[in-house]
Amino acid sequence: MIGTADNGLDFPRDLDFSPETGLLWVVNLGDEGCVIFEDAGTEEQTSELRLDRSRGHFMGEVSGIAFGVDNFFATSQEKDDSFMGPTLWLADLDIFATVGQEPGGDLNGSHMDMLHVSPEGMGIAHERDNVYWVFDGRNDDLVRYDFVEDHGPGMSDHTDGIIRRFLGTDVTRVPGVPGHLVYDKRTDLLYVADTGAGRITVLDTESGSSTGPLPGNLDDCQEYSGVMGADYATLVSDLGEPSGIALHNDRLFVSDHQTSELIAFNLQGDELARMDTPAEAIMGITIGPDEKIWFVDAAKNQVVRIDP
Repeated sequence: MIGTADNGLDFPRDLDFSPETGLLWVVNLGDEGCVIFEDAGTEEQTSELRLDRSRGHFMGEVSGIAFGVDNFFATSQEKDDSFMGPTLWLADLDIFATVGQEPGGDLNGSHMDMLHVSPEGMGIAHERDNVYWVFDGRNDDLVRYDFVEDHGPGMSDHTDGIIRRFLGTDVTRVPGVPGHLVYDKRTDLLYVADTGAGRITVLDTESGSSTGPLPGNLDDCQEYSGVMGADYATLVSDLGEPSGIALHNDRLFVSDHQTSELIAFNLQGDELARMDTPAEAIMGITIGPDEKIWFVDAAKNQVVRIDP
């Protein structure tokens, strides 16, 4: 057991480690905040709950977190609002939930960017630079978001963004249960926990052809387009409610919210191992710097590490 409600966990739904600092960040649905662990899992462990003033929008019903480069990370939001999508943040503790916190101030919280065509976002994965993929639960698509350059803390210029909606990817949302994603940076394949369909899918992100501009460019981005005909397939079927997914050493690790199991597969979709957990609502998982599996149990307000 790594963390509990005593650390500020309040229906945690996902977690990730900063590759820059080694800090463990956990996102809460309950208060739409982050619990940040230093020296997680050691005797020196400390934790801190941070709540951004504008989290009701920028972390509205936060469902996922993914770290990128240069200590940036992004979150997906499940909030049922037509003007929603992923948010870009900087994991600098002198900025995150510190800058832009004055009521009535000029800055709208500490967020670094946001794009707005994926309401009910269920999961998020990092590709490269400021590029992230989102499970769009409202429109049942996978969407590629490139923030390009951030607009700075609390600002609002989104016009440099590039958004590509991969039409026909047909993911299915289960309300309240994230469907996470993981991007293989060696092969440009995106693996998806398609929660509602009980399957793991794989998308060749380099395939498909542009349909041209799409309507509904709410951010006036430089590009909001569709992609059709991408290579997209079911890798694993007959799962319960796959939620968390992680990739390590050519193995996919999946948490099943319905059965409370952790399941390992090779990249051909063959099952390698399966274990029960005591979780009541297992959701996001990650592989830590220690190469161990870490997961959240939303119902018990816990972060758990699997030790051999």
